[in-house]
Amino acid sequence: MSSVQLASPYREGLRWFKGNLHTHTTRSDGAREPEEVVRDYQARGYDFLAITDHDILVEPEPYQHNTTMTLIPGVEVTANGPHLLHINTSERVPPHRDRQDVLDEIAEQKNSFAVLNHPNWLAPLPGLHYTHSNMRELSRYAGIEIYNGVIERLPGTALATDQWDQLLSNDMRLWGYGHDDSHLAGDVELAWNMVQAPESSASELVDSLREGRFYVSTGIYIQSIAVSERTIRVITSNATRIRFISRWGVIQDTLDSQAAEFTVPEDPDEASILGYIRVECYGGGSAMAWSQPLWIETGN
Repeated sequence: MSSVQLASPYREGLRWFKGNLHTHTTRSDGAREPEEVVRDYQARGYDFLAITDHDILVEPEPYQHNTTMTLIPGVEVTANGPHLLHINTSERVPPHRDRQDVLDEIAEQKNSFAVLNHPNWLAPLPGLHYTHSNMRELSRYAGIEIYNGVIERLPGTALATDQWDQLLSNDMRLWGYGHDDSHLAGDVELAWNMVQAPESSASELVDSLREGRFYVSTGIYIQSIAVSERTIRVITSNATRIRFISRWGVIQDTLDSQAAEFTVPEDPDEASILGYIRVECYGGGSAMAWSQPLWIETGN
């Protein structure tokens, strides 16, 4: 007899930690010294931070003793092509013109991962920073930025869930990340990742960020994402509307509530058409949150 189940990256009984993986300082084109940037994020209650200057590895050790945040080493690979984050860097990867070479070298570093940056930034004008075909041709990256805060003040669109849904709908299992890409003081706390982990050590946070145990927020806080076979239930502290979205960005249901649930059809043929379910939460102003995709698996 056929069965239908949701495959979820989330786990029960873990804590949530807030952090940003895309941050610039005066070591490249940021306006503030690393010490000032670290103090700012610390004061806002962040649990982890990666300084990711352009093609420069800023080692966390000199700044770690002045903060309770976990500092994760990172680099934004920039020269010679579209930008991408190298997170948990052990050694800087050269900015090869062939971005697949960059991604391959990152994948070979133990516990590192790559994220494609701000795909809907119009740079250089008038084209997209990453087109859909660009991203489909690449492999060995963990996901894309579905929200990049600095693009709020640059040509393009900060939100890139349109690109994400196209990739997911073509069976690319990629996570969605949200970051400030902070360069100025005003670029801070625009979008962040809320990560499920047993503790805020670098190793636990990186594992969760690689494996999809997080959601992206611009102001909505999700308390739990629970899955039982075909049903997903989401509880938030401040959402006013929750949507369940499937393949090609189709909205399957909308509920005006702080908590909501959705059940995938029992029939395998109907369920397989949906492909995956992800959750979008809406609140006051521009506050939103995005879950990772939960894949619909059918079998005999």
